[in-house]
Amino acid sequence: MYIITIIIAILILVAFFEYLYALNPQKVSLYLSPGGHHIINNFLVIYIFAAFLAGIFLVLAITLIKDLISNIKNLFNKRRQFIKNEIDNSVNRAYDLYIKGQYDRAIELLKKYLSKEVNSKNGYLLLAKIYKHKGMVKESEASLNKVLEIEKDNIIALNEAGNLYKTSNDYDKAISYFNKSLESSKDNIYALTQLKELYIKKGEWKNAYRMSRLLLEESKDKEFNRKEESVMIGLRYEFGKYLLEQENDTERSTKRFNQVLAANKNFVPAYLSLGDVYVKKGKNQEAFDLWRKAFLKTGNFAIIIKLEDFAIKENHPENIIKIYQELIYDNPERWEYRLFLAKLYIRLEMIDEALATLLEISPSVYKDKSLSLLLAECYYKRGRYNDAADNFRKALKGQYPVKLPFTCSNCGHVAYSYFSICPSCSLWNTFNIKTAGTLYETGMKEDFKGMQAVISE
Repeated sequence: MYIITIIIAILILVAFFEYLYALNPQKVSLYLSPGGHHIINNFLVIYIFAAFLAGIFLVLAITLIKDLISNIKNLFNKRRQFIKNEIDNSVNRAYDLYIKGQYDRAIELLKKYLSKEVNSKNGYLLLAKIYKHKGMVKESEASLNKVLEIEKDNIIALNEAGNLYKTSNDYDKAISYFNKSLESSKDNIYALTQLKELYIKKGEWKNAYRMSRLLLEESKDKEFNRKEESVMIGLRYEFGKYLLEQENDTERSTKRFNQVLAANKNFVPAYLSLGDVYVKKGKNQEAFDLWRKAFLKTGNFAIIIKLEDFAIKENHPENIIKIYQELIYDNPERWEYRLFLAKLYIRLEMIDEALATLLEISPSVYKDKSLSLLLAECYYKRGRYNDAADNFRKALKGQYPVKLPFTCSNCGHVAYSYFSICPSCSLWNTFNIKTAGTLYETGMKEDFKGMQAVISE
């Protein structure tokens, strides 16, 4: 059918030109220059027919050229796609090797294919990650720089570079990369979180506080914001502590501590540091009164220990003895108050008073090994060595230290000095002395749960 159609079209075309020839029998001369001799003298229809054929050939030639160019482009595109697929497949295979811990084989495979496709960001990112796991920091950095050469604002590469130097404890370089990441994306929550953590590690509390504020501005998560607001309380406290201890700025530090206590009236470190401000100003009685009220409010033993040390330093141990006696009178069931009073008596070499106080504590009720240790110390100082030995054996059976430990109410971390922030879980205001199997706190534990500095692995 197709061939018949072409034949019919050709016959119609020939008939049409015959018809034109019959109507136009004259010849026409064709000149190439003015006044010159003509080089062609032929019928008009011939010229028309020749022009028609030339047009057809021209259209066919243009179509063929276009098809040729298109085919060449398709060929190159297929080649590029093939190479890309090979790269993607190699990256996937390398990733499988990486997951299996076969790092050297993964590196070899990636290098082979990256030599063919030098602009594979995913390939270089995976190569950087593998080098990082092998501890090859410079090689990992070189791979990340390759990504940044291809795309200078690549967020993933900038964050990975920050993590690389954070892992190797080069905090300054880590901060520089996370700041670049933040410049490329102002709402980069991950970079903000990492910068806050790094500033906390470096003790740059003002910068850490600034990052925390930016996190609150960018985050839309209510639960996250609630926790971050608690973190900001801790950061504000640390900045106030820095102003007091490093710059001796009592006015600005007092302002920060009062802001913290306005936000959380159970924040023990702020009470401790605010009392230190009073001491620096020579207001010793105000400091003592503040700590006394703070202990009654929070029940945290770090404050009572502070009171005890301060009273002894000021040569007025009777002040803290009176507080202990009032606590015992008002709370006869709280055996730990008697324990602390006896410990103070021993410290003051008031051994008889210490022994009498300890013997008021029933071992069947208060089963803490520290009771046996303190009794042993009293008996030893009184020359009752057999009684001392018996109590030392009771205490040391549990390997319990003489110094009463502080315990984190969040993670259970134990330390023998008070910390405002837990070294283990990075929560503020969680340390207290654990007595009789119970951590005594008057403040609600949940109020402190959110006070985490968000430190990533």
